[in-house]
Amino acid sequence: MTLALGASVCCLWPAPSWAGSMGPISAGGEKNYYLAHREDLLKAFHETNNGAWQYLAARDGEKLAHAVTREAASRFSSLLPRLPDVGGEQNIDTPYLPIAAWYLAYYQPMQAYGKTAADVGRMIYDLNETGLTRYPKAQALTEGARWFTRSNLENMQKWAAWTQKWEYPANWEATLIQGDGKDFDFGYDYQECAVVKYLQSQRASELAPYVCLNDFLKSRAFGTGLRRSKTLAQGDAVCNFRYKKGRQVTQDWDTEVPKFSVRGRTS
Repeated sequence: MTLALGASVCCLWPAPSWAGSMGPISAGGEKNYYLAHREDLLKAFHETNNGAWQYLAARDGEKLAHAVTREAASRFSSLLPRLPDVGGEQNIDTPYLPIAAWYLAYYQPMQAYGKTAADVGRMIYDLNETGLTRYPKAQALTEGARWFTRSNLENMQKWAAWTQKWEYPANWEATLIQGDGKDFDFGYDYQECAVVKYLQSQRASELAPYVCLNDFLKSRAFGTGLRRSKTLAQGDAVCNFRYKKGRQVTQDWDTEVPKFSVRGRTS
């Protein structure tokens, strides 16, 4: 399977570096972040769509796979320029909103064939897992280790403080949490999540918990030891990310999805 998701930003996890030195970009006119990066974003979706075609064809036949992926490509192209402004290049999380649009682009075409939010979530989760197995292990661990450096934590603190200024209503709001080196090395709480807000605005909030599951896949691959017991997507007051370098990641699809129905967020 060909999958851009595994090799690019795929989770609700800020990148290792912070672009805070760059000025804010308006969502309007020529400075629309998504239009400025349109070709790259469409290419990434196209590569993922190839994987989705293979995934669906193997399970549901080529007719369904062709219909779903063709309509999904059209829908993503339409959704892209209308994604909410969260600061463009200034915001390390901006690239994750197009990922949320991937879920939305597949959702309606798959619903026409009786599929659910869980089916969409499982497809992207499985494709993401496949993509991450192809990521060079040594490189992944090196990149993950950079997350725990002083310079990165300082950058994340700046980014979190910036989100608290509320310059963009559709944005995330985050607080960096200093760890004790025992239970966790560092963490952050999201009080607001742009992905959750965006999917709510599209009347597809049931997709959000499945987007969040990819955080565990990436943390396992990069050796960052994520634990999380609360998410905004499931109705909690915060998303409480806690990282410890080298810790085994025990949460995954099988441990988390059974909790969705209990907490009232399954499709």
